[in-house]
Amino acid sequence: MKKIAFLSAFILFLIIPFASADWFHNSGNVLVHIDISGNTEIVPAGAYVDTATVNLTFFPKQTSTQDLVQLETDPNADVSDKTIVFKWKNPQNSFGFKVSSDVRTTNTIAQVNEKINFPIAELPEDIKIYTKPSATIDSDNENIIQIASELVKGEDDLYSAVFKLAQWTKSDVNYNLSTMSLPVTQKASEVLKSKQGVCGDISSLFIALARSVGIPARFVSGIAYTNSDLFPEKWGAHGWAEVYFPDYGWVPFDVTYGEFGWIDPTHIRFKDSADSDEASTYYQWVGRNADLRTGKVDVKTVLTDASGIVNAPVSIEANVLKKSVGFGSYNIVEAAVENTANYYYSTELYLSKSREITIIGNNFKSILLLPHEKKTVFWIIKLGGDLSNRYEYTFPLAVGTIDNITSETSFESDYRQAYVSQDEMQQAAKLLEEETQKKYSGNVMLNCSVSKNEFYEYETAKVYCTAKNTGNIFLSDVSVCFESKCNTTNLGISQEKSFDFNVDKSAAGEKEIPVILKNELVSKAAYVNFIINDAPLIGIENLKFPNETAYDDNFKVEFTLAKKSLSNPKNVELSFVQNGIDKKWAVADFSEDHKYVVDIEAKGLKYGVNNYKINVNYKDGLGKQYNTNKGFSISLTKATPLQRVILFSNDLGKGAIIIVLVGFTAFVGLILWMFRRNKLTK
Repeated sequence: MKKIAFLSAFILFLIIPFASADWFHNSGNVLVHIDISGNTEIVPAGAYVDTATVNLTFFPKQTSTQDLVQLETDPNADVSDKTIVFKWKNPQNSFGFKVSSDVRTTNTIAQVNEKINFPIAELPEDIKIYTKPSATIDSDNENIIQIASELVKGEDDLYSAVFKLAQWTKSDVNYNLSTMSLPVTQKASEVLKSKQGVCGDISSLFIALARSVGIPARFVSGIAYTNSDLFPEKWGAHGWAEVYFPDYGWVPFDVTYGEFGWIDPTHIRFKDSADSDEASTYYQWVGRNADLRTGKVDVKTVLTDASGIVNAPVSIEANVLKKSVGFGSYNIVEAAVENTANYYYSTELYLSKSREITIIGNNFKSILLLPHEKKTVFWIIKLGGDLSNRYEYTFPLAVGTIDNITSETSFESDYRQAYVSQDEMQQAAKLLEEETQKKYSGNVMLNCSVSKNEFYEYETAKVYCTAKNTGNIFLSDVSVCFESKCNTTNLGISQEKSFDFNVDKSAAGEKEIPVILKNELVSKAAYVNFIINDAPLIGIENLKFPNETAYDDNFKVEFTLAKKSLSNPKNVELSFVQNGIDKKWAVADFSEDHKYVVDIEAKGLKYGVNNYKINVNYKDGLGKQYNTNKGFSISLTKATPLQRVILFSNDLGKGAIIIVLVGFTAFVGLILWMFRRNKLTK
């Protein structure tokens, strides 16, 4: 009796999610040692098997991007380009196989350097099979056709069309290990419906989307590296896709990892197929009343060497729209990304930030760059509001790519900074998006400056702008607007024009306001930064004093000079006037609140009501004078007759005290003299 059993065990392990790259992802060459093994048990025990054969297609091959340094089999097997065939004669109870290999991969990028028209007009006959539906990749499903058609609507560039399909698949389908419990491999249409799956499922859906609009795509299986905490073993089976580009050949797209048009050198290719559910290992045997219990194909991988370095052909310059914001504010992080190569290149960017910052929307952003193209990617972020008023904060940010290119920036915050709303940032994001969509925008230079970087509300300031058309299209009806003021003009080829606007005296604070240049082909924004200083203002706050006191009391008068303006008062002079006597303090640059405590002895007052005055004189940066003052009273109500005399004399002054003392002494002396005289007379 002859039986055939199919085993697609490797499919069960196509579960590797994206994870951040390790250092060897950028190596020029990576050498790995791979052991593939499988074991089979004859059941029932002791049953007779005359011959057994294992046909293995899941093993590393020689390709243009990987070199099969060595391959050994145990037991000896027949090895061809596509299959390893193991044979056993009369095996007893169980038998197994092992394939040991060393593979060196080369880090390469598919260098598509010119536009390929989409839809594709003609394809070779042997490629057309990869445009047709298959068992798992049901590209003829109406929902798949509809989604794909909508995604590539109006697109005439093949690379851009494929990128849009890959980008949508990665962002809309969640990586979910729970799908591993399903009894059968998911069809692409089922993945589309559930919006979840592992790498094999995600790749199948992407391939189906591509095929549904006539783009040839095939499934590739092998192994790859991940440092995800989901997996104790960092090397494991993995599935990705390849797309056929006329005149260039097959180009890799790993949607799970976000590697579009290239794959890192940890991807070791084992086989390609028209369908993701195609068996990779199958068993044949001839025997009597015997069956085989097959185990999974086990793959062990060890990184043995990595050499050279390959830098991604991109440069990044990160920046923030607002250099400083108030607590709880929104902000925009921008990344100007440039392709330095003469071929298409795609990468995925992400933002690293501190825990006090929340990213609005998706952190990971895929971007396709044409040869030497520049684009801007941005994130809207929100700063937490539960920060301490005691500190000034600096928040570092880093924009990075999955191929390890990074750029850093930062912004500041404290409680005195103005609040920036989400609406304001969404408007700014809209401008950035419009500039990206209107591709001619890159051919317009818009430069703006302000006459004064810092000025007071009562001063005059202007914004000056120049716009230049560096492209080859005449731009008509171009509007240039600053706040509510607009100019309309034409901008011819190589023509440059100038504009100026008066700055409205809006609320004081640090301003970052766009000058917007627009027409049907162009959207361009240039931001001007300046500070409008308000009139300096000092408030006298938290004044504490006793309303009444006694002669023998010592007490304090406490108060705070609070900075109530955004601008810093200059040359601050404080006087504390007590019964005509001044205590004075001076502060050159008043940048924060100051607390004062004055110690007072009640015996230095006058009996009854005592009047006080706190007087503050200060200037702005241009020397203009300002004043703040506050008065209050303290009553001394408890004193003996003698204390009252002393207080009365205090009120009269030191000279009066001397006169009273001299008079009192003379009076006492006179009484004593008269007393002694009368005694002598008697």
